[in-house]
Amino acid sequence: MASSARLLDDPPLIEVVYAGAVTAETLAEVPAAALALAREHDVWHVLTDCSEMTSDPSIFSLYDLAALLSQLGVAARYREAVVLSTTSERDGFEFYENTMVNRGLEVRCFRDRWDALVWLCAD
Repeated sequence: MASSARLLDDPPLIEVVYAGAVTAETLAEVPAAALALAREHDVWHVLTDCSEMTSDPSIFSLYDLAALLSQLGVAARYREAVVLSTTSERDGFEFYENTMVNRGLEVRCFRDRWDALVWLCAD
């Protein structure tokens, strides 16, 4: 399964899926596709599913991604739930979560997809 980004209708949100080994290149291409969808459809809630990842991205790539997202000017509307794989090192994702929160973006990590969706769709 390849990494991808797509628009979901009900509820309206962007689903980003990372599968297999996630490279710095993947961590640049997939968010760019997700941002294009978000801009086109004006949807700023993102479900990032990392449950099928087999390797964790570098902390530097996560930092760069957080920097990119914080520069969009959508902090008041942006909300991202990240579903971790059972083998993911939580430290790297906690770093991403903290980096995003410190930049005014609402991001939270979960081990369960349902919990992530409930939080993502809560008012």
